[in-house]
Amino acid sequence: MFFRNLKWNIIGQRNYWFALSGAIIIAGIIALVAHHGLALGLSFTGGSTIDVKLSQTVTETQVRNALRAIDLSGISAEFRSQYAAIQSGDEGLQLAFKQGDVAPNDRVIIQTQSAINDPGPVYKALDTAGIPVDRGQSQITSVGPSLSREYLSRSLWALVIALVLQLLYIAFRFGNQLRYGIVADIALVHDVLVMVGIYAIANRKADDAFLAALLTVIGYSVMDSIVIFDRIRENGRIMPDVPYDEMVNTSLLQTMTRSVNTLATVLITLFALYFFGGDTLKNFAFALLVGVTSGAYSSIFIASPLLVLWKHADQRKRQAVRTAAATRDASSVQSSSTASIATAPRTPPKRKAKASAPPRYRKRRVTPAAPGDSSRPTGILGLLEELGESDEGDAADGQLADRPVPDDQLPGHPEL
Repeated sequence: MFFRNLKWNIIGQRNYWFALSGAIIIAGIIALVAHHGLALGLSFTGGSTIDVKLSQTVTETQVRNALRAIDLSGISAEFRSQYAAIQSGDEGLQLAFKQGDVAPNDRVIIQTQSAINDPGPVYKALDTAGIPVDRGQSQITSVGPSLSREYLSRSLWALVIALVLQLLYIAFRFGNQLRYGIVADIALVHDVLVMVGIYAIANRKADDAFLAALLTVIGYSVMDSIVIFDRIRENGRIMPDVPYDEMVNTSLLQTMTRSVNTLATVLITLFALYFFGGDTLKNFAFALLVGVTSGAYSSIFIASPLLVLWKHADQRKRQAVRTAAATRDASSVQSSSTASIATAPRTPPKRKAKASAPPRYRKRRVTPAAPGDSSRPTGILGLLEELGESDEGDAADGQLADRPVPDDQLPGHPEL
């Protein structure tokens, strides 16, 4: 619950985490160049391993002083070069203790890249220095160059196959979303580079224990990444309106308590194995310490920010596609309207007709009857007849008013 209440913007500080990882990887590359590559164990380079059982507890200094005094006088010149690395102190020397041994550190493991056929001169040098050798429990193991190259190539193939299978499983686990698998594999490659860089800085040899620890770290790191990715997927459904980076940051804070507690439990066990497990297990414990810490770090501070960057890139790509489609549609509509305007027939403007002068009318006059006309009735009958004629004249005048009179019939025309 401690991390849930923190206002820690892990996603916003992703550039700092990327810079830290880059600094460690660059330092490892510089160490690789300075040491002429990563120091490989005999399983990858070939050579001999002499397991010497002694009758007493010894120190590393006692053994090295005794090996410098190897007598090569009785050895032919053809085989003297096999013991040159042991005599000069360039061999790998490790004190060991196996179950059944009486005294602690009464066993010495000598590793050299030379193919030694006879360990007799080594046993004789230790006996001469007062360190008796139990030849019955001592043994020598040699690995040829061809076998070591095959072992190295198969180890690399095992690493590649593990990464590919992790990619396919995570992509299937999260609904055929390939980005989760790719981001998880990038985090795993980051862990491998960090382990190789730390080994180069510490100048430790990468042997069988290193390979076993590397494959173990791949499984541990991807397990932590899957837990975080699953919470991100769940919160994406619960908080659809929250910005993606804020939602991922919330998911990290919700799962960080579990990640830190798991890491602390594993580290306690590995520290106990490193300090109290004996010299034979120190290299394996050291590789696991580096790999498990890097795996927990990459799941939180590398994989999740990379997922956010992937999502932002996908959103920008979709926005660019939508913008391009809208621009293309707008340009097509504009071009079609322009083409229709260009191809439409142009009609000439209508001309206004000249207004003609209004016709002139004249009203026909009614000529009154002469006073001496005796044919018209008089009295009441004559008055009624005059009124009727007056109405007929008004109606005729109205009809004449509606009909235009030609100009040649107007008064004052020359023809009249």
